[in-house]
Amino acid sequence: MKRQAKILTLVALLVILIIPIATYASSALGQQTTVLVDGKPVQFNKDLGYPIVENGRTLVPVRIISEDMGYEVKWDNPTQKVTISDANTKIEFKIGDSTALINGKRVPIDTREDANGKVVQVDTKARLINSRTYVPIRFITENFGGTVDWKIQGKTLYVYIVRGESSTPTPSVGSIPGTADYSPNGYVENVKKVSEFFGTALNKNYSSNTMAYFDPIGGGMDTGFLYVVDRPGEDCDVLVVVKNWYFDSDAGTPMEKELKTIPVMTKEILRFYLPDGYEKLYKIIDDGYNWRWDDASKYVNKDISNLIGSSKQVELVDSTGALHIKIGTGK
Repeated sequence: MKRQAKILTLVALLVILIIPIATYASSALGQQTTVLVDGKPVQFNKDLGYPIVENGRTLVPVRIISEDMGYEVKWDNPTQKVTISDANTKIEFKIGDSTALINGKRVPIDTREDANGKVVQVDTKARLINSRTYVPIRFITENFGGTVDWKIQGKTLYVYIVRGESSTPTPSVGSIPGTADYSPNGYVENVKKVSEFFGTALNKNYSSNTMAYFDPIGGGMDTGFLYVVDRPGEDCDVLVVVKNWYFDSDAGTPMEKELKTIPVMTKEILRFYLPDGYEKLYKIIDDGYNWRWDDASKYVNKDISNLIGSSKQVELVDSTGALHIKIGTGK
């Protein structure tokens, strides 16, 4: 799966409403469906239960989803009460309930927007199906601060659950002195500063006075994570390329974590070249990396300078296996 295909469409939403979310094929449509938690496939089976769709709602077996997300699940048989918890959140509900207690506050298990855009309760109840407790997938995920995204590629429907915070903390990696010089000959000093910022991770074989290539692993173009092109004659003032959008085939490999994370150098590169818009731009990119975009068309292949508050034109181009960030017009 290539990252450039990640666009949430109306078609995807409609299919989600009619196809059971599971890790087996739908015999009617030949559709394979996979649920992933932070990029790791959930291993449903007959004993643990499979997701189902009922009345337009995707219901999931509580224990396997919750435990895959790192939460503790307790079942009290006499009262038929389920408790899901982590260090900060405690969810309690009983079989047959359409509401739950979240840290002591009563909330509906399921909601929807009516024709006027008002959020109203849906009478979806916690249920026992084949001795397994089922609730809507969003109920667990979103009440623990996570998100749920959907995507169809070929014959496979993917459901992506991303846990935790809405943005990824960025560790300190140092800084580039000042900000970029956009005068006719400023590019030389710009690239020099970026190259020095990359330090020993600079791949000198692919770098020059107009290009700095960040390669912390070493080995060539395929192992690089980030590069900057700043030279006259381009259709933008500077091109920042973040390589290795995450592929499903990378799941379980030694490089999975790195390939699912924006190179930490990126934020400082953006600050250097775009001091008046880099924070919002970085968050947009981070959300894209972590499957939090609801609709990629909001951000890709268009000038998003107004969206991020930048005085320079900024365009995101989703290329094969890489995200191109084009800053300025090159004029």
